Amino acid sequence: MPQPMQSNGGPSGVPAGGPPPGSMPPSMMFPAGGPPPQFYGPPMPMPMMPPPGIFRPQKSFARIIFTTLASIIFGISLTLNIYLLAFSGLSGGLGLSSRAGIIQSVEVQGDPKEKIALVPIAEPIWEPTARKFDAMMDTLEADQTVRAVVLSIETPGGTVTASDEIYDRIKKFKQKMQSAGRNVPVVVSMGAVAASGGYYVSCDGDYIMAQRTTVTGSIGVVFPIMNFHKLAEKYGVDDVSIASPPHGLKTAGSSLEPFGEEARKYYQGLSDDMYATFVGVVADARKGKLAKNINEIADGRVYTAAEALKLGLIDQIGYPNEAFDKAASMAGLSNKHVVRYTPKPPTIFEMLSAESKTGAAQAGGAQGAAGVNVNGVNVNVDVRALLDELGRPKPLYLWRGQ
Repeated sequence: MPQPMQSNGGPSGVPAGGPPPGSMPPSMMFPAGGPPPQFYGPPMPMPMMPPPGIFRPQKSFARIIFTTLASIIFGISLTLNIYLLAFSGLSGGLGLSSRAGIIQSVEVQGDPKEKIALVPIAEPIWEPTARKFDAMMDTLEADQTVRAVVLSIETPGGTVTASDEIYDRIKKFKQKMQSAGRNVPVVVSMGAVAASGGYYVSCDGDYIMAQRTTVTGSIGVVFPIMNFHKLAEKYGVDDVSIASPPHGLKTAGSSLEPFGEEARKYYQGLSDDMYATFVGVVADARKGKLAKNINEIADGRVYTAAEALKLGLIDQIGYPNEAFDKAASMAGLSNKHVVRYTPKPPTIFEMLSAESKTGAAQAGGAQGAAGVNVNGVNVNVDVRALLDELGRPKPLYLWRGQ
């Protein structure tokens, strides 16, 4: 059995001459009556601390941008989740019913056989907006009790394609009702903004009504093109994309190359063609009602409700209740029953499941992704996808005045 180390000299095992320099006195190491120390080792050297600021991390310009974007995305996502949680908890107690993913809520109580369907477009018009609208119109077509439709428009517009898809869907709905021998008028009720794509989709209404504070019009096209070639030159970034034919227009509009006159003419031609489509839609919808030549009206500007009425872009200034009355009158209803149709929002669990599947599909494959830490939360930013979205020209029927 090993023997305990023997102290050398002084009382309580303290070596003669006192404890070694730098060691702690026994009275501080142990309370009175506690065990005596058996061994004193060499003093522990004090750690050397670097002068402040030597190892301070440097933030690059790109990292600042990605951190800011990630913060914004995280904040929007958090707000959306809170909203969906509240909506999911409340919808069961508001007398709402759901059919095929569409929520129906009663706005005006009346005879259920004299139903007026209130269909809102209350967001920027992107491709998901068109899909949701299509689902709502499918539900309306299957409901024999729908006698009229009021489109509640509250949007500054959006993409050219999505706006045209919604416009075409309304037209097909009206054609199907006529083929079935059903008189189902479509009345448009404009909110604060029904501009550009918002006015485009309104053109299929049989009657257009706007509130006196509405701004509408903005008949035109915009191609937002972000060009970073000067920034790229500063940081030594080149666009070395290969395209055929050589010196053609396949890469016209690249965000990393100068935007030359040839590219400008090319995109101007595309914009003019889509503008002609918009003008044709308005001219056909408001035939015989416009107070001026369509080319004078369709210069991209928005109009107040009073101006729009004077120009013949709308039929009446009035509020939603007046739009309900107009729809009832056109459909021959005496006891209107107004029901709002809205897409059923996904639950928190559905959103988390979708996010989980998306993350699993992208894991390991997003080689261009950069990790950014925002307040202790790691957010992956796909650098290539971000640059692609910023640098890709996209035609819009959109009013950007707000």
